[in-house]
Amino acid sequence: MLKVKKKIIITGSVPPPYHGSSVYIKNLLESDLLKDMFDIHHHDISDHRDLKNLSKLDFTNIKVALKSISGIRAIVKKINPDIVYIPVASNFLPFLRDGLMILTASKYSDAKIIIHLHEGDYFRKTFYNESSEPVKFFIRKALSKVHTAIVYSNNLKLNFEGFVKNITAFPNGADFPEAVKYNRIQKEPDEKFKISYFANLYESKGILDLLNAAVILKSKNRNFELNIAGDYPDNERFTENKAKEIISDGGINDYVFFHGVVSGKDKENFLKNTDILVHPTWYPYEGCPLAIIEAFAHGIPVISVKDTGAIPEMIDNGVTGLLVEKKNPDKIAEAVMTLTENKLLRESISAAAVKSYLKNFTAETNINNIITTFNNALN
Repeated sequence: MLKVKKKIIITGSVPPPYHGSSVYIKNLLESDLLKDMFDIHHHDISDHRDLKNLSKLDFTNIKVALKSISGIRAIVKKINPDIVYIPVASNFLPFLRDGLMILTASKYSDAKIIIHLHEGDYFRKTFYNESSEPVKFFIRKALSKVHTAIVYSNNLKLNFEGFVKNITAFPNGADFPEAVKYNRIQKEPDEKFKISYFANLYESKGILDLLNAAVILKSKNRNFELNIAGDYPDNERFTENKAKEIISDGGINDYVFFHGVVSGKDKENFLKNTDILVHPTWYPYEGCPLAIIEAFAHGIPVISVKDTGAIPEMIDNGVTGLLVEKKNPDKIAEAVMTLTENKLLRESISAAAVKSYLKNFTAETNINNIITTFNNALN
């Protein structure tokens, strides 16, 4: 006799547009491992407009939000699920939608509600703490109906402590099969090093800090080039102008190369030709950066920051990468010089990074963590 699969509703957007949460939902829905174990249903709350429309107060977003809330009522009444999985946001308007979906799902079913925060500590430190008392009451009310909350790392459990009884932590995961086949040869200290940045060009992603670090490296006669992959969003014109000023005033025009957004084979070649990846982010919503995971898969030594999102638990300082203080170009430059001068350290970090990727950050590991979380809630 066939075992009846437990029914799970996965709520969330799927691409386009492409962003962390939508890609993650897409991967969950396409997971054969997940579909083999559970009866999966999708409650689609996609907008499909570009990223500029996320969290905006406009007619279309209001319409989509209302449809999402009425839709969760319809699907839970129809399916009678065992679990409803809902990614949650850290801004008022998106969380108003998410919170109302939580309350609606709990009212019309006995399903265990599992939420997933695809961000860092902004939810508690800023969104909740700086909200008005009525908004705080709504947040607490919605979270009181949640069985389990998922965050990226143990230090991020603070987002839901005191609100949700069960909080579990595990990092993001993705597959880069070509990356792990690559045999990375470490350069000698006197060779030219290709330092890379691979993210959107927000000021809070640390691009200006990295450019200032490049000025310091030039002043110390270091042999390097800085390759930057990513674009400036429309609201980052100040950052773009400031970057041009740093490059011009610092005399690093011949050291810095902008590649725009890279994908596919261009991205693979970009990373294969990277000696050191610098990810100096202090982005308030930073969670578990895919750029670091992909660098690990390629065996690229990573320099990142000590106190942003899940990064302090992703990178074992001195073992799988180097961590520095945020907003500190001097420390970034110092870390770059530490790596360029020490071939053995680079070799050690490269090997440890690949090992960490294979153990902690693959798609299969992530799906297994999701399955464990679902089973724990059901049991």
